[in-house]
Amino acid sequence: MCCPVRPRAAWASAGIPDLQLGLVGLTNAGKTALFNLVTGGEAEVAPYPFTTREPNRGIADVPDPRIDAIADVQDIPNRVCAQVEVIDIAGLSEGAGKGEGLGGSALGRIRELEATVHVVRAFANAEVPHPLERINPLADLEVVDTELVLADTDQVARREEKVQKGVRSGDPDAKAEAAALEAIAAWLADGKPVRTIGDDDAIAVATGMGLLTAKPTLYLVNTDDPGDPPADIVAYAEAQGAQALALPVGVELELAEMDPADAAEFAAEMGLGETRGADALIQGGYRLLDLVTFFTGSGPPEARAWPIRRGTPADQAAGKIHSDMERGFIRAEVVAWDKLVECGSFSKAREQALARMEGKDYIVQEGDVMQIRFNV
Repeated sequence: MCCPVRPRAAWASAGIPDLQLGLVGLTNAGKTALFNLVTGGEAEVAPYPFTTREPNRGIADVPDPRIDAIADVQDIPNRVCAQVEVIDIAGLSEGAGKGEGLGGSALGRIRELEATVHVVRAFANAEVPHPLERINPLADLEVVDTELVLADTDQVARREEKVQKGVRSGDPDAKAEAAALEAIAAWLADGKPVRTIGDDDAIAVATGMGLLTAKPTLYLVNTDDPGDPPADIVAYAEAQGAQALALPVGVELELAEMDPADAAEFAAEMGLGETRGADALIQGGYRLLDLVTFFTGSGPPEARAWPIRRGTPADQAAGKIHSDMERGFIRAEVVAWDKLVECGSFSKAREQALARMEGKDYIVQEGDVMQIRFNV
């Protein structure tokens, strides 16, 4: 990993996180253990439901060896990785969609999230009782997803009542929203998540409302042993417009406490891939939100990674760095990260005609290194 995990106390100096992932699921699924693995935290883990009542929050850096290569070849001392904020939400239970248990507060927290990681239990441990007294990952996913659909249905119904006044007065915006809400309600009535509706207007309304089933979702299967997610989970994820990942969280926590060389040897013996643990989850989050990374750093004081949505134009990417750069954007000088490393510097990349000038409409590509020229 290119940069060490930053504890919560370092947030102010580290800046605002680039990515936010919320851990959701039934109680005793291993959400808090996963939180500790990713953030290096020490949140309480206990074999009984609702150990987590208030969300645990932590920050981790996004691993990317390219930033080290960019910095090393130019003798740049400081490097700043992109960051992910991980939020461990209290466990859900049957009836959460109607506010039972900690459902009301937990669902409210989920509405604030950018994306969700739905942790589902596939490990067997008699000392950690399953709330439904079974080990059936697919059934558990269906339980939680049903509760999310019910919660969204209730929220849409309440919103439909509010927009009727505008509809009756002939407000065109209210009419458009009412039409979108009607489509969403019908979709939810069939038990389907809003993210699969395929209607841009409906998605825009659902996103603005923070609907739970509109959020990008990764199903993370917490397993006993390494391996791919079960085929039924993969098929279910595809039908739900979600992604699937398997991770033996308990094993990864043990490896995290070992000497790095011993951990690497043990991981190889177990057949764990090169992308493991926290890295696997964070990279899964990037895929989930369809992010790409560009870099700044053509000399001291720092080289830095910046995640943006795929398809972002250069001027908006500049605004990720500072709003003045977007407002006064003139052009960007761009070179691919690997070409910069081969050349050794931006000036040598220019000499070899590997750097180019791009305007504000240029779509930033994965791995671009950019120098922004602006005037305010």
